[in-house]
Amino acid sequence: MKEIFMKKKISLTLTSLCLAAGMCFSAQAAPLNSPWADSFVAEAEQIGILPDFMLNDDLTENITREEFCELAYLTIEQAADLNSVVITYLARETNFTDTDNKAVTALKRMGVITGRTSTKFEPESLLTREEAAVILNNMADYFELTKFVNNNGFKDRNSISSWAKESVDNVCGMNIMSGVGDGVFDPGGNYTKEQAVSTMVRFLNNFPDEESKEKIDNTKYYMSNAYFRWVEDDKGRVIFKLPASQYTDVNFYSNGEKVLAFAAADGYTDIYDIENGRKLFTIPGLVTGTTSDKYIIAEAGDVYGVYDFNGREILPIQHDWDYLYNEKYVTSGEKA
Repeated sequence: MKEIFMKKKISLTLTSLCLAAGMCFSAQAAPLNSPWADSFVAEAEQIGILPDFMLNDDLTENITREEFCELAYLTIEQAADLNSVVITYLARETNFTDTDNKAVTALKRMGVITGRTSTKFEPESLLTREEAAVILNNMADYFELTKFVNNNGFKDRNSISSWAKESVDNVCGMNIMSGVGDGVFDPGGNYTKEQAVSTMVRFLNNFPDEESKEKIDNTKYYMSNAYFRWVEDDKGRVIFKLPASQYTDVNFYSNGEKVLAFAAADGYTDIYDIENGRKLFTIPGLVTGTTSDKYIIAEAGDVYGVYDFNGREILPIQHDWDYLYNEKYVTSGEKA
């Protein structure tokens, strides 16, 4: 997403009502952020991951390494609570000599962060975008989230440090981070507080929808979250994925030889081969089911049509259900 750095004009006029008695009352300031960040900041505050220091802060400012850790740790606590995960630690000590910050200590012990050196964390130094990517990728590893690789790449990919390339690919593929515009990631650029807040909200949106895991066959499963709908194998490897912004639901039907994915969109259904993710054909309506591995039943409002498993039209979508039943395209006289 292209970041726009126009500050939101929040009323920070702490209008003083000076009364005769000499008492003044001031309205409490709200976080200052860019318009594009409004919904992210509001959601972060609502779910309780916004640190106290950000509540009255200018979020267009760059974030320090320590501040990012405080935001990240609150996000991890919230994610653990929402997903019934017990936070565990891999190490006893941090070995940092320049900070005893609780969040920094916890994240280091969890294996989520490292220092600039083995003993120096540099808490007041500004965080770079590629450092943010590595921390976010480590957070995804901690919760064993499904990774999606960014296939588009960036013009400045060669400028990304070798230790950060995989993390940048992952978090951008997961829609947690994005470039700064014009196909550029800007790995060494600073990260703002509002950008950090937005990525934490997106991180939480990467957790699978509750009870979304559906067994397709003995080796494949269907999963979904706020951004993607995907099929993965029994080892958790993604076979193919679809954007949740385009498809409202995915169902699976067999053509007698193999199972196909029927991805429902706005007024049409795309059919995919789940073995390789290749789109086979499109049905101009919403698929409601199949009959005897032979017919695909599609609907548009109160009328129905029939297609075969090659996408060829048998009946246009202009018939009522009784007609399909009488012509033996469906086996029930009433739509389930």
